[in-house]
Amino acid sequence: MSDTIIKSTWRERALYLIGRRKVFLVEGDSMLPSLAPGDKVLVDPRGYITVGDVVLAEHPYRSDIKIIKRVADVADNGRLTLSGDNPTESTDSRTFGTVSLESIIGKVTSKLK
Repeated sequence: MSDTIIKSTWRERALYLIGRRKVFLVEGDSMLPSLAPGDKVLVDPRGYITVGDVVLAEHPYRSDIKIIKRVADVADNGRLTLSGDNPTESTDSRTFGTVSLESIIGKVTSKLK
């Protein structure tokens, strides 16, 4: 995925309607300018994840908190380095280290707003 999150297409919306996508509301400034507070994104829980993709994940120390970050690296052991597009406003792998693939809820495929 490029640095820009695409607007959702009719196909993405149809996948949401049949339960293949989840909606998540963006909070915070860590992904500016790609994603702003109030944006709604569609998430594919089955999406194949590569470097550069934006993902929805559980915070590594607080499973009640969900975070949206960009995959900066995938290590040989499968652990992911996550980073915010706006580093001055982001709590990411620079703070909490790498995360396991199991903590990834899904891949952000598009935004609704």
